[in-house]
Amino acid sequence: MLDSRKKVESNASQAKKPAIHSFFKSLVKHLWRSYKDTSKSINTTSTLSVRLLEKNSHWIFFILGCLCIFGVFLFLEYRNYSKYIDSLQNPTSLSAQVLAQYTKLDKKNKPYFVLKLRTQDGAILYTTSKEDLKDLTHAFVEVYGKSAECGFWKYLQSCFFITFSLSLESTKDFRAPLREFISAQHTDSMLSELYLTLYLADFLPKSLREMSNKLGIAHLIAISGFHLGVLSACIAFVLNLCYKPLHRYFPYRNRFFDISALTLLVLFGYLLLIGLSPSFLRAWAMSALALFFVYKGVRVLSFEFLFIAVILCVSFFPRLIFSVGFFLSCMGVFYIYLFLRYFRPLARSRLYNLTLTPLFFNTSIFLHMLIIVHFFFPYFSAYTLNSIPLSIAFVLFFPLSILAHCFSLGGIFDSLLTKLFNLEIFSIEVFTPTWLFGIYLVLSALSMRFLSAYIGQFALSAGFFGFLVYSLCVA
Repeated sequence: MLDSRKKVESNASQAKKPAIHSFFKSLVKHLWRSYKDTSKSINTTSTLSVRLLEKNSHWIFFILGCLCIFGVFLFLEYRNYSKYIDSLQNPTSLSAQVLAQYTKLDKKNKPYFVLKLRTQDGAILYTTSKEDLKDLTHAFVEVYGKSAECGFWKYLQSCFFITFSLSLESTKDFRAPLREFISAQHTDSMLSELYLTLYLADFLPKSLREMSNKLGIAHLIAISGFHLGVLSACIAFVLNLCYKPLHRYFPYRNRFFDISALTLLVLFGYLLLIGLSPSFLRAWAMSALALFFVYKGVRVLSFEFLFIAVILCVSFFPRLIFSVGFFLSCMGVFYIYLFLRYFRPLARSRLYNLTLTPLFFNTSIFLHMLIIVHFFFPYFSAYTLNSIPLSIAFVLFFPLSILAHCFSLGGIFDSLLTKLFNLEIFSIEVFTPTWLFGIYLVLSALSMRFLSAYIGQFALSAGFFGFLVYSLCVA
């Protein structure tokens, strides 16, 4: 009788435990089970389990080779820098394209123009003008002036150029007809600029940039690997429809590799069209390497593969070191790899894989990137969580909007987008402290090997999200 009473009391005490405790306990158990299943499931005899760099000597030769390539391209950049810095003493003329033009106010509240230029050598320059300029965006100009003080590493980011005179050149941007075709389908200039950024990686105006950050959809507007994934699926689907009837004439060909290679070729043309956008460049390079490695039987779902792709991109394009978009794109892929490492589907049903899996995946990536993103962009609002369902909906919106523009029906979503971007959103500005950013990066690196570090990293990002919500509520 006494024993039964103790059992009842113990059961009652267990029932009083907070639900959150049982949730985290079950989550940790699932992570540990997934982690053990992952480690057991690695088959060293699989054709896709071969490591590209197995020995330490392989890594040494790879790093040395990349350093040599990096040194060559860095030397070429320094040679361009030497020519540019000559204008510090002697005024010179530069040919450049205007990437963006916007207004600012001086200390006397008088407006002046700021021009973002890209020279023929690929350098990014900023200059100002108090003249009444017309819209020169995407135009080619010749600027006469001299450089302000600018070191080499600053040159790889951007420099300020003091302009004495500015003249318009006759050269036209080959994408001008495409821009006119897209803009003509919208009565609102804001939506025209939105689609031009979305399709051609054009400069996004400050008002739209701030609004997209408040909504948490900046990653959907800036062209990145996410866009490449959606485009790849659509292009491969269309190519497969054309290729499949012809495959019977050459059945010895591997349809998967042929379609993948053709898809990459089309996307390379798009990469050139958008001016080698850093995020898209990283994604395309990884896709090309992945196809080659799969063909050779090398494992691609590994952190080694990501590291190799990033190092190769930086070796050939040293300016990527200072690209925030490139860094965020790499970190996004890194956290996708972490997700794939520790999580396995809880159910095998198709309904689960089409509904809960995308929701859980996007929620996980949202939390993982929160601390990283807020180190560069401070905005947070009650609408930020909408980025999770909007990221899922974007998979359908992006190809449908492209198809609509192809048939001159680009304004089909204008009313919806106008309501979205005209919302009055209260937001706060919170930057990630440097010390928290450093700790989070260390935990991220340790998460590649230790489950405890991954759980700690997840808890840290969830805690930071809670802090943002609390700060928004008390603001």
